[in-house]
Amino acid sequence: MGYEVHWFIGSIDPNLLCGICNAVLEDAVLTPCGHSFCYACIETWLSRPSTVTCPECRANVTLTTVKPVLSLRNLINGFEVGCPNSKRGCKVIIKLDRVNYHLETCGYISVECAGCGTDVNRFELASHQMACEGIAASVKEEDYIIASERLTNLRFTTSMTSADVKELLSKLSSLEFELKTLKRDLQIAESKNRVLERECRKARDELLKARNELPDSSCDYDPEYKYGHTPQSIANLSLLIAKNLLRKPSFIDREMIFCAVRRCYDKYARCGTEYEHDIHMLIATAFASNWFSENQRHNLHYYLQSIARYRNMTNNLKYTANIHVLN
Repeated sequence: MGYEVHWFIGSIDPNLLCGICNAVLEDAVLTPCGHSFCYACIETWLSRPSTVTCPECRANVTLTTVKPVLSLRNLINGFEVGCPNSKRGCKVIIKLDRVNYHLETCGYISVECAGCGTDVNRFELASHQMACEGIAASVKEEDYIIASERLTNLRFTTSMTSADVKELLSKLSSLEFELKTLKRDLQIAESKNRVLERECRKARDELLKARNELPDSSCDYDPEYKYGHTPQSIANLSLLIAKNLLRKPSFIDREMIFCAVRRCYDKYARCGTEYEHDIHMLIATAFASNWFSENQRHNLHYYLQSIARYRNMTNNLKYTANIHVLN
């Protein structure tokens, strides 16, 4: 059951031969008495009736007492061997444990021609079958069967009447017309879909723009522009402009805002120091923004200068009053 000795490249140590089959050990096992055998060989030996002894020394041996020798198996599997098909011409030399992988693709494996039964190498099978008379005869027979089937089908087809043909042509014409109609409807639907997509994108852009331009709730935006009627409205107007300093929201009217700024200035600019800083902050914020036209900015600049002059005059009066008090 072991490996043929002539497979191996070079000489083989006699200690690696099975004592039963006299071949190189395959799946080597060791008996308690120290002898090595192929597992299949010792199994066959011990399966005989009333046989419980070693083939070499006749010591008592059972199948349960033999042990595999892994080191010996690995040693033998690492030996180089020639292909089992070397007698048929294969020159490949590989390790023993790779033989089975090689045989899956070896071109020198014996195969039988399906036409004549000749034993040929696998790589020669195609060229052999090209000239094989048995293959040619079987192919002709298959062609005859196929031709007969086609003739039968042809006879069945030609048995259709002219009325059947007209009916089929009518159905075909109807289907073609329906197909054209569906294609036209599809084109119309695609065109409408493109229009809807454009409108959807436009609406989405407008929505995003409107969201970006919504006033901050903390600005206390007054859609009626009633700034300047109360002191608190001065701060609200300043905050509204400051929150959108470089980009005026489109829903805010420039003229109405400027009128509100002017109203705040006219009403509170000279009401004493109580609102002086609020008015100054409002005018300065409005002047720093890009909300207003050049003419309006010119007026805002005038307001700032007027506030500064009024502040200087007030400070001078306070200084003079203090001097008189000291004197």
